[in-house]
Amino acid sequence: MPVILSLTQDREGLWALGPEGLFRLADGDLTATSQPDAQPACCFYDGERMLVGGATHGVAYATPDGGWQAGWLDGVTAPVVYLAPDPDQMHSGVILAGTAGGGVLRSTNWGRHWSVCNFGLFDFDVLTLAWAPVQPAGAWPPVQVVFAGALGGVYRSPNGGRGWKQVATTPAPVLSLAIAADFHQGGAVLAGTEGAGLWRSHDGGYTFAPVAGAPAVVNALAALPDGWLLSDAERIWRSDDDGVTWTATDQPPAFTFLPTAQGVAAGGMEGVFWVK
Repeated sequence: MPVILSLTQDREGLWALGPEGLFRLADGDLTATSQPDAQPACCFYDGERMLVGGATHGVAYATPDGGWQAGWLDGVTAPVVYLAPDPDQMHSGVILAGTAGGGVLRSTNWGRHWSVCNFGLFDFDVLTLAWAPVQPAGAWPPVQVVFAGALGGVYRSPNGGRGWKQVATTPAPVLSLAIAADFHQGGAVLAGTEGAGLWRSHDGGYTFAPVAGAPAVVNALAALPDGWLLSDAERIWRSDDDGVTWTATDQPPAFTFLPTAQGVAAGGMEGVFWVK
């Protein structure tokens, strides 16, 4: 089975992507499909078309004739390793991309053109990104909060990725981020690292502190309506108290989670599976 690093969903079902390519999941089986990158790293379906990030094309999007078109990047040649859509991207067209060496790229037209948005960013290896839920109507001041995980810590943007401020310095790269659905009412933000454990914020992402007893390596995180999921290199863990304490499960490890209406899909060393 192929290694899976990224999952996305279109109208018909799930797609999975890893170093070996892009796959359609149907009836439990993965079927390889064409994709444009020599080193594919991430994928996202925006409601109309599939986007694939990696190297050497940065970000490419599917065309109606079944081909692929490379998006225009603002002078950046670094591989794109993560794609993060604005929760309201169907209307805004905004998608952020994290790169290995080029910082953060921002698109306002569903991935056709990308511009560098590194103001306030001091670490240009951005491994993961996570948008906070859409702010409640009428809230003031209006914000579009998004977090970036980099080699040296966590960055916070209050304006949809246009500018950044470092809010946590970690002794290991930040590999994963997850944000509670009730973020604007005080819900937690979690950041998982490669060797320095899990870090948690309970003040809107302005400060983070390590979580005692959490696994040292956190490859994947997910915030669910009834709890949180975490994966280290050996198994999946679950928390029912807002990420404060964690209980190991007997399920295999994952590199990525995708909550769906059918359950939580996970991608890992053995392809795609459903979290119990």
